[in-house]
Amino acid sequence: MKKLTKVLAALAVGLAATVTVVGPTGAQAAERGGNGCAGTLIDQFNHYNGSNHLIAISYLYWDGTYNCVASVKANEFYGPSSRMNLDIWSTKGGHDNDAGNFQYQAGPAKVNGQNTCIYLELDMWGLNGGPNILQDHIPASGSFHCD
Repeated sequence: MKKLTKVLAALAVGLAATVTVVGPTGAQAAERGGNGCAGTLIDQFNHYNGSNHLIAISYLYWDGTYNCVASVKANEFYGPSSRMNLDIWSTKGGHDNDAGNFQYQAGPAKVNGQNTCIYLELDMWGLNGGPNILQDHIPASGSFHCD
Protein backbone atom coordinates (compact mmCIF):
# COMPACT_ATOMS: atom_id res chain seq x y z
CA MET A 1 0.00 0.00 0.00
CA LYS A 2 2.89 2.39 0.80
CA LYS A 3 4.34 1.76 -2.65
CA LEU A 4 1.00 2.49 -4.35
CA THR A 5 0.65 5.73 -2.34
CA LYS A 6 4.15 6.84 -3.38
CA VAL A 7 3.43 6.04 -7.04
CA LEU A 8 0.15 7.96 -6.97
CA ALA A 9 1.80 10.91 -5.22
CA ALA A 10 4.60 11.00 -7.81
CA LEU A 11 2.07 10.76 -10.61
CA ALA A 12 0.03 13.65 -9.16
CA VAL A 13 3.16 15.82 -8.91
CA GLY A 14 4.10 14.97 -12.50
CA LEU A 15 0.65 15.83 -13.79
CA ALA A 16 0.57 19.10 -11.88
CA ALA A 17 3.92 20.07 -13.38
CA THR A 18 2.67 19.53 -16.94
CA VAL A 19 -0.59 21.49 -16.71
CA THR A 20 -0.53 24.48 -19.05
CA VAL A 21 -2.90 27.38 -18.63
CA VAL A 22 -3.96 28.79 -21.98
CA GLY A 23 -5.16 32.40 -22.10
CA PRO A 24 -7.50 33.96 -24.63
CA THR A 25 -6.45 34.32 -28.23
CA GLY A 26 -5.79 37.80 -29.54
CA ALA A 27 -9.23 37.80 -31.16
CA GLN A 28 -10.98 36.76 -27.95
CA ALA A 29 -9.11 39.42 -25.97
CA ALA A 30 -10.07 42.11 -28.50
CA GLU A 31 -13.75 41.16 -28.41
CA ARG A 32 -13.81 41.13 -24.62
CA GLY A 33 -11.53 44.00 -23.68
CA GLY A 34 -11.26 46.34 -26.63
CA ASN A 35 -7.44 46.23 -26.68
CA GLY A 36 -7.34 49.81 -25.48
CA CYS A 37 -10.55 50.98 -27.18
CA ALA A 38 -13.61 52.10 -25.26
CA GLY A 39 -17.16 51.57 -26.42
CA THR A 40 -19.02 48.85 -28.26
CA LEU A 41 -17.56 46.55 -30.88
CA ILE A 42 -19.38 47.55 -34.09
CA ASP A 43 -17.38 45.82 -36.82
CA GLN A 44 -14.43 43.57 -37.50
CA PHE A 45 -12.32 42.89 -40.58
CA ASN A 46 -10.21 39.88 -41.48
CA HIS A 47 -6.95 40.71 -43.26
CA TYR A 48 -5.45 38.15 -45.65
CA ASN A 49 -2.09 38.12 -47.39
CA GLY A 50 -1.67 37.37 -51.11
CA SER A 51 -1.96 33.63 -50.41
CA ASN A 52 -5.39 34.13 -48.80
CA HIS A 53 -3.89 33.35 -45.37
CA LEU A 54 -5.38 35.18 -42.37
CA ILE A 55 -2.68 37.38 -40.80
CA ALA A 56 -4.67 39.90 -38.70
CA ILE A 57 -8.13 40.93 -37.53
CA SER A 58 -9.11 44.57 -36.99
CA TYR A 59 -11.77 45.47 -34.42
CA LEU A 60 -13.70 48.74 -34.71
CA TYR A 61 -15.39 50.31 -31.68
CA TRP A 62 -17.79 53.24 -31.20
CA ASP A 63 -18.32 55.02 -27.88
CA GLY A 64 -20.76 57.68 -29.08
CA THR A 65 -17.99 60.16 -29.87
CA TYR A 66 -14.94 58.26 -31.11
CA ASN A 67 -14.30 55.45 -33.55
CA CYS A 68 -11.39 53.38 -32.30
CA VAL A 69 -9.57 50.53 -34.03
CA ALA A 70 -7.10 47.85 -32.90
CA SER A 71 -5.56 45.27 -35.24
CA VAL A 72 -4.58 41.95 -33.68
CA LYS A 73 -2.15 39.62 -35.41
CA ALA A 74 -3.29 36.09 -36.27
CA ASN A 75 -1.73 32.67 -36.75
CA GLU A 76 2.09 32.58 -36.92
CA PHE A 77 2.24 36.39 -36.77
CA TYR A 78 0.76 36.46 -33.24
CA GLY A 79 3.77 36.61 -30.89
CA PRO A 80 6.81 37.39 -33.03
CA SER A 81 7.64 41.07 -33.41
CA SER A 82 7.08 42.55 -36.86
CA ARG A 83 6.33 45.95 -38.35
CA MET A 84 2.71 47.15 -38.45
CA ASN A 85 1.15 50.47 -39.41
CA LEU A 86 -2.49 51.17 -38.51
CA ASP A 87 -4.23 54.38 -39.63
CA ILE A 88 -7.76 55.68 -39.11
CA TRP A 89 -9.12 58.84 -40.75
CA SER A 90 -12.36 60.79 -40.60
CA THR A 91 -13.69 62.55 -43.68
CA LYS A 92 -13.58 65.76 -41.61
CA GLY A 93 -9.79 65.53 -41.60
CA GLY A 94 -9.09 63.74 -38.31
CA HIS A 95 -6.33 61.13 -38.30
CA ASP A 96 -4.58 58.83 -35.84
CA ASN A 97 -1.86 56.26 -36.32
CA ASP A 98 -0.04 53.51 -34.46
CA ALA A 99 3.10 52.25 -36.14
CA GLY A 100 6.07 50.21 -34.99
CA ASN A 101 7.27 46.70 -34.34
CA PHE A 102 4.64 44.80 -32.38
CA GLN A 103 4.23 41.26 -31.09
CA TYR A 104 0.46 41.15 -30.80
CA GLN A 105 -1.36 44.22 -32.07
CA ALA A 106 -1.25 47.71 -33.52
CA GLY A 107 -3.57 50.21 -31.91
CA PRO A 108 -5.55 51.59 -30.44
CA ALA A 109 -5.95 54.44 -32.90
CA LYS A 110 -9.03 56.70 -32.73
CA VAL A 111 -10.72 59.66 -34.35
CA ASN A 112 -13.77 61.74 -33.53
CA GLY A 113 -16.52 60.04 -35.51
CA GLN A 114 -19.42 62.41 -34.86
CA ASN A 115 -21.11 63.74 -38.03
CA THR A 116 -18.47 62.20 -40.28
CA CYS A 117 -17.46 59.00 -42.05
CA ILE A 118 -14.27 57.03 -41.47
CA TYR A 119 -11.81 54.77 -43.28
CA LEU A 120 -8.79 52.84 -42.14
CA GLU A 121 -5.70 51.10 -43.41
CA LEU A 122 -3.53 48.32 -42.04
CA ASP A 123 -0.05 47.68 -43.43
CA MET A 124 2.05 44.72 -42.29
CA TRP A 125 5.50 43.46 -43.05
CA GLY A 126 6.85 39.92 -42.92
CA LEU A 127 8.52 38.39 -39.91
CA ASN A 128 12.24 39.05 -39.39
CA GLY A 129 12.15 42.31 -41.35
CA GLY A 130 10.53 40.79 -44.41
CA PRO A 131 8.84 42.75 -47.20
CA ASN A 132 5.45 44.45 -47.04
CA ILE A 133 2.84 41.67 -47.13
CA LEU A 134 -0.35 43.65 -46.58
CA GLN A 135 -1.74 47.02 -47.54
CA ASP A 136 -5.43 46.80 -46.75
CA HIS A 137 -7.69 49.87 -47.10
CA ILE A 138 -11.08 49.47 -45.41
CA PRO A 139 -13.41 49.95 -47.23
CA ALA A 140 -11.68 49.25 -50.53
CA SER A 141 -12.72 52.70 -51.73
CA GLY A 142 -14.48 55.63 -50.09
CA SER A 143 -15.51 55.68 -46.44
CA PHE A 144 -18.08 54.06 -44.14
CA HIS A 145 -19.62 54.06 -40.64
CA CYS A 146 -21.04 57.52 -41.18
CA ASP A 147 -22.62 58.99 -38.05
